[in-house]
Amino acid sequence: MRLPPEARVAPERGAALVVTLVLITALLALGAVALQLMVADTRAVKYTVDSRAALYCAESGLVGARAFVSANVGAWSSMLDGSSENDPTGYPVTGDLDGDGTADWRVTLKDNDDEFPTDNPDLDSDGAVFMVATCLVHPDTPREVMALVSVGGGGTNYRSQAGSGGGNTGNSN
Repeated sequence: MRLPPEARVAPERGAALVVTLVLITALLALGAVALQLMVADTRAVKYTVDSRAALYCAESGLVGARAFVSANVGAWSSMLDGSSENDPTGYPVTGDLDGDGTADWRVTLKDNDDEFPTDNPDLDSDGAVFMVATCLVHPDTPREVMALVSVGGGGTNYRSQAGSGGGNTGNSN
């Protein structure tokens, strides 16, 4: 028995459905990859912004603690010895940038290599120490900045050796 022509199924009718499903699957996969790349890029930008903010936070700690460190030169050795019993009040120095009552940065002192032949990090003998500022606000992107601070010595005034010209003494060295 033969079927009427309208009842017969053409073999290529299902091929269009398969092609459509493959194209939709490919487009969904491409969209998922694009979304993943966008999320990764957003995370990278956030890391960069937080890293820069942490660096600026630590640098502001150096500025904020400079007066304290300069005012307590005589106590540098006690601040370096590792125990807190002889430290001056306010050491380690902390600061609050945003006014929320929580310390945003902390500054401690670290001795430079000034004793020869063996270094003693608990003792300052040359009037120079490192201020070490650490940002406490961004724990995912920790930043630490160091600056050498020294006292003593009046330096040298080379103005008198500038030779003849405007504003100097005319020394002919």
